[in-house]
Amino acid sequence: MKLAEAVTNVKEVEKKAEKEYKALLKTLKSPEYADLRVLLLRMTVDTILHRRLAEALEKAYKEAIELIEEFGYVDVPETPETAPRNQVSSGLVLIPGIPAVHVAPYGLLGSRIPPEDALEELLKNLPDNVAIPPEKLKEIKSKLEKLRALCEKMSENYRILEQNAVHPVVQAFAESARKNEEQHKVVVDGLLKRYSEEK
Repeated sequence: MKLAEAVTNVKEVEKKAEKEYKALLKTLKSPEYADLRVLLLRMTVDTILHRRLAEALEKAYKEAIELIEEFGYVDVPETPETAPRNQVSSGLVLIPGIPAVHVAPYGLLGSRIPPEDALEELLKNLPDNVAIPPEKLKEIKSKLEKLRALCEKMSENYRILEQNAVHPVVQAFAESARKNEEQHKVVVDGLLKRYSEEK
């Protein structure tokens, strides 16, 4: 079973469970069932969270496929450009973002922040022989600087959510998203350094 199918299955089962929980709650409206009803209510809320997360994963997967179709220009196998497409089509990954990048000798990056040598390995695939016009280079650097600031803000917001959320699913999401934003910041910093050296 591919990961996308697993997400769809999770979503469908969560929908059914939510429906059953709500049906059960409707039978427990009398005051004598208050304790049981509140316990089941909390479980229903968890089920809604799980379903919504599965729906978000399903939507993110579809949007990732659309981006791959739009920006994955080549059909030649074994190029950096085809890696996201190959990872998704093989069922290896659901979301082919930075954590799915294979960096020698580390393997898939996962939630690790790339050390300097891994960052160099990651950025070495960028061609050196492409002459970027000065106005385009200025535009690229400006957008990268904006992205760097946004990565910092997102990382801080996720840190606050991670520290203050009570629900472990929300905490785990916030922690993982914060680490992913920190990865983005490291990569953006590497790109800024690289393009600052160009004239």
